[in-house]
Amino acid sequence: MSKTTTAAPVVERNANVATCIKAAGAAGNTMLNKCKEGAKLAASQLDPKLAMAERIESVMSLYKVDFEAAGHNVRALFKDALTLHAAAQCPVSIEVIGKDGKKAEAQITASEAVDLPKHGMREAAKQVREVHGMARKAGGGRAPKQTTKAVPDQVTTIKTEADQFSEWLGQIDEYLTDSVFHQRIVAHLIEIGYTLNKAAKGRKVAGKAAA
Repeated sequence: MSKTTTAAPVVERNANVATCIKAAGAAGNTMLNKCKEGAKLAASQLDPKLAMAERIESVMSLYKVDFEAAGHNVRALFKDALTLHAAAQCPVSIEVIGKDGKKAEAQITASEAVDLPKHGMREAAKQVREVHGMARKAGGGRAPKQTTKAVPDQVTTIKTEADQFSEWLGQIDEYLTDSVFHQRIVAHLIEIGYTLNKAAKGRKVAGKAAA
């Protein structure tokens, strides 16, 4: 007797399945683009008088009902895009492919990062949150709220001119990466005859200037 073999069934690409996949991809791109579009419009509602985190949350709260209806993914993408608009001048690092075909790091502003694909945009928003102290703790959960201790009335601290300068200098990076304050700083410098230029990368300054 000869042994009969059963041929394996031929499985072919199903055009209907391909159509569903294509539609899912298109829907995902549409969702991302609409989130970006909405965040751009909502950026005008950001209040520069509020701290960065409060500035963003105050706008997000306006659309709480809408996010509940649209879902978590829409809320997350919208918030990432809004965060980048809120800190428009904040530098972020992205990975690019150089002319030699190798990966390299480049710096762009947060506002430019809004136009990146989803993963790039979300990574840029994460960097902005880290710069402004809004990053989540490792393992989940929100970053702890900073509490300020009341100072007794009888304690008075007299700051020297050097102390005041050091305090101002320590906060200047936050002002420069803030979309509103950055524009005011640039305008004031132009008014008094100076211009502000951004270096490609920061570097350590030695000598008396570093003291």
